[in-house]
Amino acid sequence: MRPRESVMQWPPSGHRAEPARSVLISTDLGDHGQSTYELASGGSVGIGWLSDGELAVGSDVALTAGHIHALADYWLMTNDSSSNTYCVENLEGTGEYVKVQAGRCGVPIPFELSRILLTVANRQDNLVVFAPERAEVGQVHNVGGERLPLLDETSRYYMVLVCLCESRLRNCGVETVPTPTQICRRLASFGDDQALSRSAVNYHIDYLAEKLDVLAPIEGKRIGKREVIAGLALKFDLVRPEHLALLPRQAKGGRAEREPASRAGSARRARR
Repeated sequence: MRPRESVMQWPPSGHRAEPARSVLISTDLGDHGQSTYELASGGSVGIGWLSDGELAVGSDVALTAGHIHALADYWLMTNDSSSNTYCVENLEGTGEYVKVQAGRCGVPIPFELSRILLTVANRQDNLVVFAPERAEVGQVHNVGGERLPLLDETSRYYMVLVCLCESRLRNCGVETVPTPTQICRRLASFGDDQALSRSAVNYHIDYLAEKLDVLAPIEGKRIGKREVIAGLALKFDLVRPEHLALLPRQAKGGRAEREPASRAGSARRARR
């Protein structure tokens, strides 16, 4: 006799299904401000350019680039182009993106706050899509117990790690990471009691590489090691946007202040 298989229920037990919410699409009109289009669940709308070349959302576009389909609390992207690949960036992430190649239909987009890039050179040809907030499963019971945190967020080496990830957290399109000298300058505004020398920064980077089991992809190239460390930390959420508050910012009076909360998170909360 075959054992009875466990079937996962959806929505999970105890989860109250919320009414379907709409997806909000925003286009940048340059000097004319912004235009928004609300797409209800189950609906579909075209995106493209008007006869004057202006990017628009709706049924009156002259040149259709693709379609957005709203389904419950997520959305799909269709690329109607015969040759161009579109990129959907996660504005709340650390460089995550989804490529929608020419002719692809109904590609699921898992981000709550996204930017669709239709062209490479002209950054104005983009749309911002606000999707409904995902439901949570509630309290999670870990039978085996929680593991101890991998990194100590109160340590100096963690502050160095946040510096390594800062540029990518602020701009998902940035690929470079700061040098040890740049990290020294970044932390110097904290004051002498928190400042680190260049050799100390290198020591913490080597310690992070050992702790995270990171090897430089190119022998003898420390820049490779820093990039791998930052990429790994962001990939597994060891550093998140809220950790930017650990870093100082230079106020007008010269006094070090803590960083404000992530702007992307504020924009998403404003949407809700």
